[in-house]
Amino acid sequence: MNNRFRLLAALVLAAMLSATTVSAQRAEGTIVYAQSVPVTTLDPARGAFLAYPAGYEVAYVLYDRLVTFDASLAIVPQLATSWATSDDGLTWTFELRPDVTFHDGTAFDADAVVFNIERMMDRDRNPTNRPLWNPVAGVEAIGPLTVSISTAAPFSALLNTLAHGSGSMVSPAASEQYGDDNIATNPVGTGPFRIAEFEPGQLVVLEAYEGYWGEAPRSDRLEFRYVPEASTRISALRSGQVDVIDSVPPQLAATLEADPNVQVLTTPGLRPMGFALMTERAPLDDVRVRQALNYAIPKDAIAQGVFQGFATPADSPLAFNTTGYARAGSYDFDPERATALLEEAGWVAGTDGFRQKDGERLAFTLYTPEGLFPGDIAIAEVVANSLGAVGVDIDIVVIEAAAYWDTLRVPPAEIAWDIGQFGFNPSNADGVYHLDSLFTSNPPGAAALGAWNIVRLDSPEIDELIATAKTAIDPAVRDGAMAEAQRLIWEEAPYLWLQVNDIISAVRSDVQGVEVWPVVFTIIRDAHR
Repeated sequence: MNNRFRLLAALVLAAMLSATTVSAQRAEGTIVYAQSVPVTTLDPARGAFLAYPAGYEVAYVLYDRLVTFDASLAIVPQLATSWATSDDGLTWTFELRPDVTFHDGTAFDADAVVFNIERMMDRDRNPTNRPLWNPVAGVEAIGPLTVSISTAAPFSALLNTLAHGSGSMVSPAASEQYGDDNIATNPVGTGPFRIAEFEPGQLVVLEAYEGYWGEAPRSDRLEFRYVPEASTRISALRSGQVDVIDSVPPQLAATLEADPNVQVLTTPGLRPMGFALMTERAPLDDVRVRQALNYAIPKDAIAQGVFQGFATPADSPLAFNTTGYARAGSYDFDPERATALLEEAGWVAGTDGFRQKDGERLAFTLYTPEGLFPGDIAIAEVVANSLGAVGVDIDIVVIEAAAYWDTLRVPPAEIAWDIGQFGFNPSNADGVYHLDSLFTSNPPGAAALGAWNIVRLDSPEIDELIATAKTAIDPAVRDGAMAEAQRLIWEEAPYLWLQVNDIISAVRSDVQGVEVWPVVFTIIRDAHR
């Protein structure tokens, strides 16, 4: 059985058993987190925690990194106690924490850091998250607890890369023991909790690690259970069967807030949601058509109606709290302007109510998942109806959530979508990473994408601005390049940008220490009663 079939089988099994899983008895000293997405792999390199964001949420408990985020996404020390940068910005030197052991008892030291960084640099082992790791040129142990990381050019976001989930430190001995194919289900880190049980696609159980270098874990046991239905998660929370849930539907947040046994946790997210537009394919290769589609969508109505105010219309390719964000403009709801742009592009009203040009109808295939993004089906229907009102024929195709990412990333000859619902979350909290991943031009003639440029935007000017931002030592130069890049991307309109959602989770009122990070993650590392 290949890995894809194993994953699908696990997901089917998880859906069948989810009700039973929720009703399982909680052991004393246990915090139970009912996740909306299944955990399928825990290898920071291979698979990069597929079924985002659930795997990352486990990783931030199971593993440590050289540095990490706090709840406000500030960089704080973890396995590194201090660091310094060379004057030319090409070399970073890290002093490591002494007396740290992996869960298998082996020592964490500079050699372990070299092993992990080189693993991330390996494109075959780590094919995803490339904009995070491509700038790293080398790593060297220059003492038992001192390590040097070099970059080919100054890389302002290196600390964000190291704080990202893929910067998690894995035991080299365990990696050798289990091999690349099996370390994902037998993870060994240095975090406050170690793996006790892992049923991919269904359940992860972690137990407190007595040899942890830092403050002792606040709970004895953490359980991550896959519970796909929001109503089931909410019922389990209110009844006390689970302690933490994520992805609370905005429509139900007010009801939960009224429950004295529940606390709702919200924070603005970093993921602008919208629809990718296939810019290489006519008529979406015409910027006037792309801009027209943006003006045709009632973004305020979506934020208020679909998300009950737990969302804000986007005004940039980056979310408001992302490092380097700058307001780029607005596409206010203006059907008249949308109509004028379409007519300027030659698309005139037809007798059947849809616009025509040279005997062809203005029609697009719109892909959406179901249950992958908040309100995804409802938003797809609003967008289709709004575009229909200005004469655009939309055929909605619903794709299974587990297969959706691969559907968007197929080679050009296999692309069947024109418009695809999508939202990129910069899980290292850095705007340059976001812009680089989505908008740096793909390699010339390549069937594969460079990262996540699924719209296949190709702009040397934007590429140069992103490259400048990546390598600028002066923060003013970096921010200026980013602001101009955001403005140009906004004008190119390779997306229908809609809204930035709030992250909504909920906990039992007697549970403390749960953090909801703007990068989508609900972190229970310090959760306790």
